[in-house]
Amino acid sequence: MQNLGQVIKLERLKRNMKQITLAQGICTPSYLSKIENNSIIPSQEVMDLLLERLDLTIAQNSNGDDQSYLEEVNKIYFEAVMNKDRAFIQEKLQELNEEQYLFHEVTNYYTHQLVLLRMSLILPDTQANRFNPTAPLADLVTDFTDYQSFLYYVNAGIFYSHQNNHADSLEAFEKAIEYYHLINLEPWEEADFNYLLSECYLAHQRWVISVEYIQHALEFFKNGFYNSRVVECYLILSIALDKSHKTDEAYDNLILAQKICTQMNLHDHIPVIKQGLGTLLSTKGEFEKAIQHFKESLEIRSEQSQKLQPLFSLIKEYSKLGRSEEVIKWASEGLNILNSESSSSLENYHHHFTVYKLRSEQASTYESKTVKAIQFFKDVKDYRHAQKYSLFLAEYFTENTKYKNAAKYYALSNDYLFLKQDITFWEDL
Repeated sequence: MQNLGQVIKLERLKRNMKQITLAQGICTPSYLSKIENNSIIPSQEVMDLLLERLDLTIAQNSNGDDQSYLEEVNKIYFEAVMNKDRAFIQEKLQELNEEQYLFHEVTNYYTHQLVLLRMSLILPDTQANRFNPTAPLADLVTDFTDYQSFLYYVNAGIFYSHQNNHADSLEAFEKAIEYYHLINLEPWEEADFNYLLSECYLAHQRWVISVEYIQHALEFFKNGFYNSRVVECYLILSIALDKSHKTDEAYDNLILAQKICTQMNLHDHIPVIKQGLGTLLSTKGEFEKAIQHFKESLEIRSEQSQKLQPLFSLIKEYSKLGRSEEVIKWASEGLNILNSESSSSLENYHHHFTVYKLRSEQASTYESKTVKAIQFFKDVKDYRHAQKYSLFLAEYFTENTKYKNAAKYYALSNDYLFLKQDITFWEDL
């Protein structure tokens, strides 16, 4: 069974195009619906016009062997996930998407699309896109095999994580875990899944389970000499250990990561290692040394959007030291970067920088902007920052003897604390 109808439907949905728009001047929407459902075979003329409107070229293997084609794609998938070479991924995705191989079995087409999506989520452009790339596949989930369902929820979890929507990310990854228990993954894919789960649980401050998953991933990557992935694991492990009050162990892991990067010329990880060392020094109360590491991390980052994390760290360190002029300086620099970046996935930084800047300036708009920030973090289910800025506002009202408003936001911060820790009763605190 060839899958041309499914190709038409999925490519239309990827473009957020309605049936009436695609069908206009070619056929009726109802006829297009039958084509997409493979319940009718259209004329070659109609098919050519639909493909032309979607800017698609369809290819077919000379031997018509779906399995051999998928095996070649899986080799690319393996290389993409294990090495995360963005130039390689970009090149291969372009080739595969332009090719649009026509499968005989529709289930093979689903696997192909899910694998391509997994690879695309490694690329910054896909990560920054607000459009959920799993949405066009949602109507097909009931037709998926267990492995396809696993891939679907992994992709959804990664997407939501990039959008800082950690609640939906966790929900998707825990659905993926259900399917993981029903299938047999290749060891490399299982190691990558363990890494992703560790990242997810780290975002939810579940340090113990995060350490457990990352250690499983680390063992495989070390044994296979996948050095870049080993460094990634050490970075995750250092954060989880630091949050578990094992600062010395966290420091040792960062030094190991730094040593590997130096020996193997893995320079891309150095800014993140500098960032991690700064965070550890901050935990120890060595704020000036932390600031130096954050500045070094900032200086060696080439992409503007990547500068936002160390900038935010600098803002927080100077805020701890009560140096308002430095908070304003670095927050302003961050806001200037955001003004030149169009990605909506960076909106969280806009709220962070705005709140700290206005707080340090004692601006009249501080209250309204902080209320807006709280609402934003509530909407994206980032209850940690919703709680934090509720406390900011409560303290602000207390300092200005507005005790009724202060009480309101102290209570609200408690509400977000309950949501953050997923509890209902105060007795469970």
